[in-house]
Amino acid sequence: MSKKKFNHKNEIHEAKKKYGQNFLEDSELSEKIIEVSGVSKDTEVIEIGPGLGFLTGKLIEKSKYLTAFEIDDDLIPVLNKKFQGRDNFSLIHEDFLTADLGTFLDGKKNIKVVANIPYYITSPIINKLIEYRKNISEIYLMVQKEVAERIASEAGSKNMSLLTHAVQFYADAEYLFTVPKEKFTPAPKVDSAFLKIKMFDDERYEKQISEEEYFKYLKTAFSNKRKSIANNLSGEGYSKEVTGDILEKLGKTRLARTEEFSVQEFINLIEELKK
Repeated sequence: MSKKKFNHKNEIHEAKKKYGQNFLEDSELSEKIIEVSGVSKDTEVIEIGPGLGFLTGKLIEKSKYLTAFEIDDDLIPVLNKKFQGRDNFSLIHEDFLTADLGTFLDGKKNIKVVANIPYYITSPIINKLIEYRKNISEIYLMVQKEVAERIASEAGSKNMSLLTHAVQFYADAEYLFTVPKEKFTPAPKVDSAFLKIKMFDDERYEKQISEEEYFKYLKTAFSNKRKSIANNLSGEGYSKEVTGDILEKLGKTRLARTEEFSVQEFINLIEELKK
């Protein structure tokens, strides 16, 4: 296990590689995160991986209530000492990915998530949060710049991917701002970005098609990004000729690729294929 030691207020801490720890110690940036996240005294917030509590302190100060999930045994006493006596703060010593979020969120609405998360588990964290979209309304995450670009990309961008659709089927995604790697200790190898994911409150796409059906077609369509969508779908028994005709009907070329499609356009394609 690789560790990087650094000193903060005369305390020695070890950033643990196995937990993907890159601590954010920048007061101005923390203030900006609070501002763009719209955290107020009406907001109940979840933080994932509070680390040494740089952002945590500001979230406690600004929010109605903060619940933080921390997996690292060594950070629990640090956080308890730092925030003891704060009546609007709970620290849960658990791995967020295995925590029983259903029981915790039962009966809660409009929860916001604000976190600087371990980058190697970005997709599992987002997938878990989306699962509880009836309870969580907005998600604000510090992620790798490249991942934020993929999640928030628009139809026609080379960044469009399965991950893009896995988020945009349920929510609006917005790339808010870039954060240089030097803002973290230890510094990661790449720059980061702050990302906003706002859940749809009208289930606009789920009302049109089941998620199972949507993602079944999508995985096939993305099976080889270098091939056209007609080529990829031929493996499911759709002739290239028929798919090509449908693509032209939908205003695309016969050689269109999957990254050219928005969520709504892909739903329209599935409906035509099913006919």
